[in-house]
Amino acid sequence: MNKPIGIMDSGVGGLTVMKEIIHALPSEEVYYFADSLHCPYGPKSQEDVKRYTAEAVEFLINKGVKAVIIACNTATAAVMPELRDEIDIPVYGVINPGSLGALRKSDNNEILLLATEGTIKSGAYEQGILSFDQDVKIHNLACPEFVTLIESLDYENPDITRRTVAEKLAPYREIKADTVILGCTHFPIIEKYIDEFFKGEKHIIDAGFETVSVALVQLHKKKLLTADNKSPVHKIFIHGENQRFEKVMN
Repeated sequence: MNKPIGIMDSGVGGLTVMKEIIHALPSEEVYYFADSLHCPYGPKSQEDVKRYTAEAVEFLINKGVKAVIIACNTATAAVMPELRDEIDIPVYGVINPGSLGALRKSDNNEILLLATEGTIKSGAYEQGILSFDQDVKIHNLACPEFVTLIESLDYENPDITRRTVAEKLAPYREIKADTVILGCTHFPIIEKYIDEFFKGEKHIIDAGFETVSVALVQLHKKKLLTADNKSPVHKIFIHGENQRFEKVMN
């Protein structure tokens, strides 16, 4: 089906998801909606996040997308699975794929979740992981500092990024968890620094990457992938301030 795939996020984080789709399926057109006006979603109330997400999804549907990826863990926790029941096109969230990816990688059933306050408070990852395996031990760590670091562009300075990561993760350096979930699509932008902090000794799970893998398989099964061998024109819609967004995008 020659229609675009829609992606929504509160800011720049979902660009990591968009990048994976473009790499995996270069003929697919992608429409991206960034709600920079309300970013970050993490500290917002669940009702506000639900409203922002519903408005973003409606915007993308009106643009003619064939499927939507909610590339925001906080939004996924707030609206799924209700949203899936309310719209007529496939919609994919990041939490279940991220949970399954972590379970596949972990050898000792101990996982560290790095996410926003909203995602941690929702308990959505715990519910998702424990629904697959009740013997898993989960450590939750809200990292709003990482979102601020990325949205402010301070992540471009390796010294600032290393210091921010070290200060936040210091109590968890010796943790027994062998797997770390990047439970916010912003976090893969600083993944190499997180991996470096843990000396490359832990599996790092990018929930956005896991979601793209699941979504593309499902879209193939539903015969919704484009049949054209074309060069697509991707579109990015920014709700709010766009200067910093464009710099990160580039």
